[in-house]
Amino acid sequence: MKTITAVMATALSLLTVAGPAAAADYKRLYTQWQGAEQPLDIVNGGKLDNYAHLAKAGNFSGQQWQVTKDGGSYRLTTAFRGDKMCLDINNGGALNNFAQLTPCGDFSGQLWNMKAADDGWVKLTTEFRGAKMCLDIVNGGAQDGFAHLAKCEDVSGQFWKLD
Repeated sequence: MKTITAVMATALSLLTVAGPAAAADYKRLYTQWQGAEQPLDIVNGGKLDNYAHLAKAGNFSGQQWQVTKDGGSYRLTTAFRGDKMCLDINNGGALNNFAQLTPCGDFSGQLWNMKAADDGWVKLTTEFRGAKMCLDIVNGGAQDGFAHLAKCEDVSGQFWKLD
C-alpha cells in the first residue's frame, strides 16, 4: 500500500498543478478504457449542457483541462468555460452522481482527490462522495459515454490520465 505522501507525489508528477491559466497549462483528460482518442469533453448546449462525456479527440476547448490545487484537493476546469466553472457532481434527480461544470464555489463535489495507480494512472474521487466512489464512464444505454461517480472497482473506465 502506498503512503499518502507517495500517492500525492505521484499524482503531482502526473498532473499540471497551476495557478492562473495559460494556454500551455491545459491538458487532455482521458481513461484507460477509451484512451487519448476519446478524452473527456463538455457538452455545449441542449438538455445536457455542461455535462462531461467522452468525445472524439479534436481541437476543442472543452477537451482542454486544467487541474488547480485547492487545499488538500484539486479543482478541474476547462478552457471552454474558464476557471469560474468547476467539474462538480450532480446531487439528486435522474442524473444523480453525473459530472458537470457548475459555477465554482465552496462545494465538496468540486473538490477532487487523486489516488495513484500503476503505470501513471490515477483514480478520481470527490470530497462529496468519498473514496469509495470513483469517476467512471457509462458504458451503454441513454447516458453512454457520460462521466459519473460509481463504486470504485478495478475497471479501465476509472483509471484516468492527464496528458
